[in-house]
Amino acid sequence: MEHISLMIKDKKIPMKFGMRQFIEMEEKLGNLAEIKELLLKGKDRLRTLVFMIRVLGNAGLKHAGQEPDLTEDWLMDNMEPHNILAYQVAVLACMTKESESQAINEENENKERDLVLEEITAKKEPVNSQAGE
Repeated sequence: MEHISLMIKDKKIPMKFGMRQFIEMEEKLGNLAEIKELLLKGKDRLRTLVFMIRVLGNAGLKHAGQEPDLTEDWLMDNMEPHNILAYQVAVLACMTKESESQAINEENENKERDLVLEEITAKKEPVNSQAGE
């Protein structure tokens, strides 16, 4: 899976959205729909954006074996205001891509399967239409 990263100042910041990050965001901001709304239209959308980049960026750095050293102060000092839309898109893409893949994995794990039916279907041979069957 291709990872999403941001370049802020001269630092490449990989981003990771997992359960720990989801919990941290939800505790501070609300459910996923509220988070997206706050990120795009909220009164404090820029502070929300900085918070989310810190959370996702530190998780990505840690996952990449780097020091998770992002602070909100450093981000506010180094983020470019004319790149706000790109930052928002990256954060949403990271959250959407990761949550979609997790949802698919969970669905596949939780899907009820009829193993006997699957075995019968796999063994079933095509019907010979010339024999009238």
